[in-house]
Amino acid sequence: MDKLLRAEIVAEVTATLSRMNEAYGEVWLTGDQLCSQVGMFTRDWLKRYGHMLPRERVRVTDADGTSHRTGWCYPRNRLLRMIHEGKLRDLRMAGE
Repeated sequence: MDKLLRAEIVAEVTATLSRMNEAYGEVWLTGDQLCSQVGMFTRDWLKRYGHMLPRERVRVTDADGTSHRTGWCYPRNRLLRMIHEGKLRDLRMAGE
């Protein structure tokens, strides 16, 4: 096995393990928790631009058709990786 092939294998294994750890060890935070753990985000920023970040919420529809939903939660590990990789440096809203 030459050095280049070895480096490619190591890089792929490292990336795969990182993705697995991120997915299975993910910590989901409320907006307030995210703001307290990641200083660049504020409540005002999340209200304006939070839709541009990865986030999830749960919606439940009762038997009578009434819909209820939770607040948004943000994946901490994924966001920290995105920050580290520079993927959040220059967000652009649609149409800009």
